[in-house]
Amino acid sequence: MIITVVPKKQQLDHLLPAALALIGAGVLKFFDDEKKVPVRAGGTRGQVTCDVPQGGYAKAGLIFAGFDIPTATGAAHDPGKNDVVTLTVIPALPDGVDDKHYPLIGAAEFGLSAANALCGAFVSRTIGPNDDPYIGDPGTKMQVCCNRVDVPRVIGGFAYARFTATPDPVPKTDPAPET
Repeated sequence: MIITVVPKKQQLDHLLPAALALIGAGVLKFFDDEKKVPVRAGGTRGQVTCDVPQGGYAKAGLIFAGFDIPTATGAAHDPGKNDVVTLTVIPALPDGVDDKHYPLIGAAEFGLSAANALCGAFVSRTIGPNDDPYIGDPGTKMQVCCNRVDVPRVIGGFAYARFTATPDPVPKTDPAPET
């Protein structure tokens, strides 16, 4: 299915990192006729593609990332929080003014768009006291959380968006004293 993406809160230059994250998480896919093309953009709209069962999740993720999606899709069902894991996410590549690694918008905006898209698609979960999609600075180091079963999808999503996501170590607890 092809999903039309229209700028709303975000311009089309923010669509690439959101789409890359959703591709890496298995929600979106590359266009079949143009290998390795995640987004078609032209004029005032863009297009992404996914399998029909993923349509609702793709739409929810892109809306949360700041876009309007006029394409009709199925619903995206929230699986809820279950066995939540926190991950630390850092840019995998250097950021710079003339950098090709995070084109047009830089690492911080790439990370922000990726984190929002993954959270909106229920791949990652909200974190912190304000239920945000991430805490920290997406351009240097942020934390996200997800259900343990989704850790590979979150790592893959951020990897496609040019970030490294690593699960935080589980804090050690002292064993209960014997009585």
